[in-house]
Amino acid sequence: MAETTEFNHDQLGRVLTEHLVAVPRFQRSYAWDRTNVEEYISDLDAARKKKVSYFMGTLVFAQPSDGSDRRQIVDGQQRLATTAVMFIAIRDMLAQYGKRETSDQTEQRYLRRYVLSEESEVVTLTLSPKDQDSYDALLEERHEDLDEKDRLRICYEVCRDYLRETAPTGKQYRRLIEVADHLEKSVQVLVAVATDLPEAYVIFETLNDRGADLTTADLLKNYLFSQARGTEFAYVENAWTVLEERLGKPEDLVKFVRYDYVSRNGPVTTRKLYRAIQQWLADSKIGVKKYLQELKESSSVYQALRDTDDAFWNTVNVDVKDAILAYRRFGFESSMPVLLAAFRTWGKPKGARLFVKLARWSVRAQFVGRIGASLSEDAFGAASAAISNGSAVNQPDVRRLIKKLIPTDGEFKAAFAATTDPPTARAKYLLAMLERAQDDADGLPSRALEWSSVGVTIEHVMPKSAHGNDDEKRALIGQLGNLALLEKRINKDMGSKSFATKSHLYSGSDFHLTQALANESEWTAKQIQARTARFAELACIAWPAT
Repeated sequence: MAETTEFNHDQLGRVLTEHLVAVPRFQRSYAWDRTNVEEYISDLDAARKKKVSYFMGTLVFAQPSDGSDRRQIVDGQQRLATTAVMFIAIRDMLAQYGKRETSDQTEQRYLRRYVLSEESEVVTLTLSPKDQDSYDALLEERHEDLDEKDRLRICYEVCRDYLRETAPTGKQYRRLIEVADHLEKSVQVLVAVATDLPEAYVIFETLNDRGADLTTADLLKNYLFSQARGTEFAYVENAWTVLEERLGKPEDLVKFVRYDYVSRNGPVTTRKLYRAIQQWLADSKIGVKKYLQELKESSSVYQALRDTDDAFWNTVNVDVKDAILAYRRFGFESSMPVLLAAFRTWGKPKGARLFVKLARWSVRAQFVGRIGASLSEDAFGAASAAISNGSAVNQPDVRRLIKKLIPTDGEFKAAFAATTDPPTARAKYLLAMLERAQDDADGLPSRALEWSSVGVTIEHVMPKSAHGNDDEKRALIGQLGNLALLEKRINKDMGSKSFATKSHLYSGSDFHLTQALANESEWTAKQIQARTARFAELACIAWPAT
């Protein structure tokens, strides 16, 4: 590394006066909020007032590889961008105070310069595509055109407010020059310039070994980039960009990466994920390119597990719609590694069949409180690793590994019957699956009922308003036995009518369990409890333990 990387001591402001720099397009956006900027300014202000130098830290660059003159910023984007915005604010304040020539010189020194090879004036700093429009607006004195929540606008306004306090009137304009001069001459940085981006990320990884100020997503990206070599780097860069676009928020990306890791190696916490991946890649010698290839494939499965219309399912002759909706409505997450492992190791058909089973087992486990705790994380993690290493080759093997999560019929029926006031989306799913179980019990053919559509709602047979502030009656009204799937075309005529007045309307529903309500002569606590008990029996058919 010493032979290929240049280390120099420099001043922060001079980085902008002497070099053209750019944020690589795959870097995260400008992330500092108001507090970050205020703390940065406070530190600078204290040092300037004491007339002492201030060490800002390390900046890591990579030499340009595209024939341009712009160094690529690997570490230091937030500080450099904030410094550039401070110079913009200084320029604008000087112009406001009538010091147009000094304002123009500030811009020419820190923000733009003429490049002979391009025969034009260029900006000193370019940001990522997500930030460049906002930065251009600041350069063009159009900060008010930006959204009030835009981080670069907030940064500009914090800098401007600080400068107004520092130089409240035009007579004090030289204080603005002092701020600029301090940034250029007294804010110290250690600058590391690597020959290329992979080498730069090796330096970054070494300098930020603890990663205290970085998100797990940042650490993972920087590590993977640092390990890419030669022609691999372009692929790794593109693959990571694809993952960011697919998964969205950094925390969602990290969650998926953790699920993928668990699907291969067993349980790991988010806090330990970064080190675990480092160690695994080093031990397995899989290589970052191959890892990211597999990660992209895994992300396609992960997305499909959340979307009934995903093209992934077009070639799968297994109906997974109910399983997907169950995962959505209950927020099942801890079993995702099992599914990623199964689809990767067993293929689509076998993976899809396990998906349907796992959804049923998970519903049972949810009702008795065995999903979401460390117990389920450990069990699903162990099952995932077993699928990946070949020791679990079918559904019975997986069930054996997670059997402590799956309640007996007795446990499940008791918990199911005790459930009250489920959220509407969850209640619709539960009642629809009970409807299918009843059809199965009656030997009726399977029907395609659009229970999840907006045209179907949840009817409280005994109206919510009937409880009269009686807690026992309120709990009774919330029982599953008092709920029914009902088409909105029928529901609109019911309101809070009494059972005797509206019971005949239930016969017009397409749902058999709802139709049966029309046969009841009255609707009291006795009928609700009996229907709830019947539903608990049907639940064991809808979500079998085998």
